[in-house]
Amino acid sequence: MAIKFFKQKRKIVINSVVFEKYLPIMQHETEVGFEEMAQMIEKNSTMSRGDILGVLAELETASIFMLENGHTVRLGLLGAFYPTIEVKSADSPEKVTRKLIKRFKILFKPSKYLKTRFKNVEFVLGDNKVKEVNYKKK
Repeated sequence: MAIKFFKQKRKIVINSVVFEKYLPIMQHETEVGFEEMAQMIEKNSTMSRGDILGVLAELETASIFMLENGHTVRLGLLGAFYPTIEVKSADSPEKVTRKLIKRFKILFKPSKYLKTRFKNVEFVLGDNKVKEVNYKKK
């Protein structure tokens, strides 16, 4: 299968000059949730959809717990989720407090296998229409 893309006309600023350019933009397909994933896995396993949904829900709960406690969560061929923080700096060690932590977030790093698979992704033009960006006037 291939990922569809479309053509988009955009205004791009280069050296303070506005140009109209055309870009390939990925077409996002519908979101797939636990229910759809469970049905897909059920077809390729001996487990029922209900059992699979239970396992996926527990994976979600356990992963969140581990991430909230500073652990990296590695999910095999998918890759790993890393907990990290955004911070501000201080001028001395005495001024480093938790108030310098702006927010907690999670980074995802795909596995080597997934990176290799992504190198082979194919793209096809979904339609030949040029879509324009509707800029809001201030």
